[in-house]
Amino acid sequence: MNAFALAPLLLVFPAVGVLFNTFVGRRLVQSDRKTGEMYAGWFASLMAFSAFVVAVLLFFSLRSHEFHAETVHMFDWIVVPSAGFAIPWAIQVDTLSVAMMMMVTGVSTLIHIYAIGYMHGDPGFHRFFAYLNLFLFFMLILVSGSTYLMLFVGWEGVGLCSYLLIGFWFDRQNEEGKAMNADAGRKAFIVNRVGDFAMVLAMILLFLAFKSLDFGVIFGSAVELFAHGEMVTLFGVEMSIGAVLTAVTFLFLLGAAGKSAQIPFYVWLPDAMAGPTPVSALIHAATMVTAGVYLMVRSNVLLEIARQSTLDGVAGASILGLSSPDWIALTGAATAVLAGLIAFTQFDIKKVLAYSTVSQLGFMVAAAGMGAYVAAMFHLITHAFFKALLFLSSGSVIHGMEHGHHHVHEHDHGHDAHGVPEGDAHHEAEKFDPQDMRTMGGLRHKMPITFAVYMVGTLALAGIFPFAGFWSKDEILAHASTNHGAIFTTVYILLTIAAFCTAFYMGRQIKMVFFGSPRHEAAKHASESPPVMTYPLIVLAALSLLGGLLNFPFFTESAYKAAKAAHNFGINLGLEHWLEHSILTFALTEEGVVHMPHTPTWIQMNVAGISTILALVALALALGVVYRKRPQTATERDPLQSTPIWWFAILPFEWFYMHTVVPGFKWLARWLAEVLDGAFWHDFVHDNVIRDLFVGFANFASNVLDANGVDGLVNGSGRLTHAVGSVLRKTQTGYVRNYALGVFLGTVILLAYFIFAN
Repeated sequence: MNAFALAPLLLVFPAVGVLFNTFVGRRLVQSDRKTGEMYAGWFASLMAFSAFVVAVLLFFSLRSHEFHAETVHMFDWIVVPSAGFAIPWAIQVDTLSVAMMMMVTGVSTLIHIYAIGYMHGDPGFHRFFAYLNLFLFFMLILVSGSTYLMLFVGWEGVGLCSYLLIGFWFDRQNEEGKAMNADAGRKAFIVNRVGDFAMVLAMILLFLAFKSLDFGVIFGSAVELFAHGEMVTLFGVEMSIGAVLTAVTFLFLLGAAGKSAQIPFYVWLPDAMAGPTPVSALIHAATMVTAGVYLMVRSNVLLEIARQSTLDGVAGASILGLSSPDWIALTGAATAVLAGLIAFTQFDIKKVLAYSTVSQLGFMVAAAGMGAYVAAMFHLITHAFFKALLFLSSGSVIHGMEHGHHHVHEHDHGHDAHGVPEGDAHHEAEKFDPQDMRTMGGLRHKMPITFAVYMVGTLALAGIFPFAGFWSKDEILAHASTNHGAIFTTVYILLTIAAFCTAFYMGRQIKMVFFGSPRHEAAKHASESPPVMTYPLIVLAALSLLGGLLNFPFFTESAYKAAKAAHNFGINLGLEHWLEHSILTFALTEEGVVHMPHTPTWIQMNVAGISTILALVALALALGVVYRKRPQTATERDPLQSTPIWWFAILPFEWFYMHTVVPGFKWLARWLAEVLDGAFWHDFVHDNVIRDLFVGFANFASNVLDANGVDGLVNGSGRLTHAVGSVLRKTQTGYVRNYALGVFLGTVILLAYFIFAN
């Protein structure tokens, strides 16, 4: 089977969805909302599903061609003939990119379908689905590009879509009159620009060192230079390839920290919950935020050469004695713990999950930094399943709470003549927050399907056997535990603490949302979401339960060795055998070029046992001890508010961004608009410089050049002709004697000329 020629359709289908909802969907929704929403939503979903089908066909094509990577050339993009330089627009079809394609398009399809029900009745329904398809378009560019520059186009594109979708409800204001949704979008935009600048610098260094941005060329050249110990010249200085790649990969860390929400740039992700819940699930849990992890896995050759250069003692290949991959691992582990602690303090149901996402991204980044690239991808995929499930389930909870609040608002309170609630009822309607867990409680009876799938997502995230999160998280912990060195030990300890935190705050959330008695009238009247929302949740719940089969480990070392001897792995290590064709450091390690840290391929019972026991203890503490009978009312003080943990709610990073960076950006934007663009460019430059100079020159041309120049020349010619005619007229007397005299004088002049000329 050969479906490689269909690869461009991955980008065509989402692009068609964008165009349809931009130009046709808007008219359909405006003319007939019910029918228009059906066409707009289902057409966008069909385009996402079509892209998923193409990704599946590419999957089977790779299998039938023995996993041989293909590059599908679409057109010449940037060509400089005089320099012999060209960057094509081409799609890289290999096992790594196809794994990302299938995950992105598959999860995206389910979220598109869910959003049809969630966004029902929203005035911007068609615009929302146009943005979703646009995001899918750019995300597929990011994961399918064959060069770093094409990856960067997708990188910037998903950043744009993130800004648009976070601020989708840009006109909504809080009680203080601030446009918090718009501010959240600006915050994400600002923070990500820092990482994007680092990405640009990294690409410049790669181009200067290798004269190319193509993955294959860069990786091949890097291995060749490293194997032979050759130097490269940058800025007139000879440097080892290890030193160059240390700088490049450290810049990649900064880029990934921005996009994948690591310390200190994680602060944008929780505020991104201002966007609609499908946005939180698609962009900020399952796909976009994993771009930094994908970047590191794709760049595994560069990371391992940087690590090996540090081990070999190459000058300039370390930062404070640590390799850049070590810094990546420590950054991810520290982020995992910090975000887990902050999640303890949140009351917004989506913000708890947002900090959970930051924490789980820390696991993935730490895995990539430790050289556990398959484990990083494994957790990336399983996390996409259960975190998308949790975010969409939280949206179902919010939807149910809003339904309950509308019921109370319409039936249980008095209204004035205009239908507005009277007295306290109106005040309560203004203050009600459907995302505040303190107002929930007892929802397991009101929303049984949502409760069931939420429990599946919680157990998967907490790492409870046999859910998907158990297998993927355990593989990362096993890698950190079995490799020797202070870095691996530190990372293992930090990630184990983070795993405990994860189970505790999810137990806290489950208790506050679904157990106990309803703490608000809205919770008493909440109702289950419609099937168009619950069916995708059931599919994601099944994936969260069975996702561990993607890279199912062996139970014992002897079983692994027996399977290896027989060359028959069955369903075991499926993802590892799939990705080893794209992660080139597997082959380089076998050749002895680098020494990639080894990931165990069988269950480490001690690691699995410790993590499982800690998770169960954390759940028991949350459900049965700390929150056993609390809270009973919406205003009751949270048990953790009297502990030191509560200080994580006011960490300086959050304060710094919201009180300095974002206001500074808004001031700068106003200054640029009102002073630089308005007062200077339009008023001074346009009015005083361009307009006045033009008017002055026009007056000069009219009054001087035209009046005195052109008109003077024409009128002067007339006056000169008149004067000459007046003189000549005197010679025309009419007397024959005068004419005879003239002939005589002429004859004399001619005779004189001929005599003296000779």
